[in-house]
Amino acid sequence: MKHVHDLWSARLSDYQKELQKYMRYIFNGHLMFVLIFAVGGGGYVYSNWVMTLDETFPSGILIAAVLGLAVTMSPVYTYLQEPDKVYLTPLEGQMKRYFVNALVSSFFFQSYIVLVLLAAAMPLYVQTTGAAFSDFVWLLGIVLVLKVWNLIMRWTMLRYQEPSSHYTDLAVRGILNITFLWTVFADVPAFLSIVIAVLLAGYLIAFMLLTREKSLKWELLIDLENARLHRFYRFANLFTDVPHLKGQAKRRKWMDPFLKTPELNPGSTYSYLYTRTFLRSDEYFGLWVRLTIIAGVIIGGADNLWLKVITALLFLYLTGFQLIPLLKKHELKIWPDLYPVNSRLRHDSFKKLLMKILIVQAMIFTVINLVQLDLYSGAITAAASVAFVIVFVSMYVPAQIKKHHIK
Repeated sequence: MKHVHDLWSARLSDYQKELQKYMRYIFNGHLMFVLIFAVGGGGYVYSNWVMTLDETFPSGILIAAVLGLAVTMSPVYTYLQEPDKVYLTPLEGQMKRYFVNALVSSFFFQSYIVLVLLAAAMPLYVQTTGAAFSDFVWLLGIVLVLKVWNLIMRWTMLRYQEPSSHYTDLAVRGILNITFLWTVFADVPAFLSIVIAVLLAGYLIAFMLLTREKSLKWELLIDLENARLHRFYRFANLFTDVPHLKGQAKRRKWMDPFLKTPELNPGSTYSYLYTRTFLRSDEYFGLWVRLTIIAGVIIGGADNLWLKVITALLFLYLTGFQLIPLLKKHELKIWPDLYPVNSRLRHDSFKKLLMKILIVQAMIFTVINLVQLDLYSGAITAAASVAFVIVFVSMYVPAQIKKHHIK
């Protein structure tokens, strides 16, 4: 690079190449089919639900809460790296254009989320308020301006090192964002929007003045960027190997009973290894918990039998598909290769564990139906889920293992 300003173009280009490389694996044919099916089914259910609403439904606060949370979460993508704390710190005075570009890039990367959420909210807004779809343009303009305010506010607060300052700012911005958007989407006097807008401007100006003499916190910026990239790599690792990813394991003592076997024998070696890996790893156990909760909420709130069944099967597939990389978790380590057991037990042990995991998830979906005293839906959901798990583990998983040459 001939100039420090060339650094931005190089970093952005490298990030886009990295993003595209992993996106090819993430959005493969199977996942795209499931996503299209899920979006189509969810859109159909959502549209039918919206048609049942009238002007008494509090759509204003609901839309304000969803969009408010979306604009509040406004990380700044700086693309800084570990060596920068040594080599770029002396050049901080020349980095203004770099960080302006970072804010602009962050806005364009994150604004599509706002666009999608607002587009999804418009049918609800029109149905309950009598507004026109043509209002979408000016509403989008307001939300995007609010997004810019949040990004600038977030960048200003990054000059504080203390985590408490960041948490407090996050809470304050969340309240201000939701309140302001409520005044926009709800039927309230216009002067309330003006009052909140003045508060937003005053809040930003005050902290810009307070942080005017503060220097950049390079270590904080680099740590935040590393954490953001780690979250992306952890997600991408569910679909392909990610060399940059450093695994994280947690000691969950309360799960020790699940690791106790009545008899230790060579046949249970890989079962113990993969069970322990699943229970202690955030990327796998956390994934299972999140998908189970989301599916449970949808099933619990649905009043249509086929929606319950389809949701159960869809989330069983998403869970099982994203747990397959667990089989590759230890393939680059020498220790499993030294085990004095037949390596063919590896696949069999993994498939047995995966079946147990999915069966437990299916049982949770069934219990949710039974809690609602819906015995028929519970029986149908249980039967369909168990049949799906058996087919998935016995046919789909071996095909994926063979396709990806997992040893």
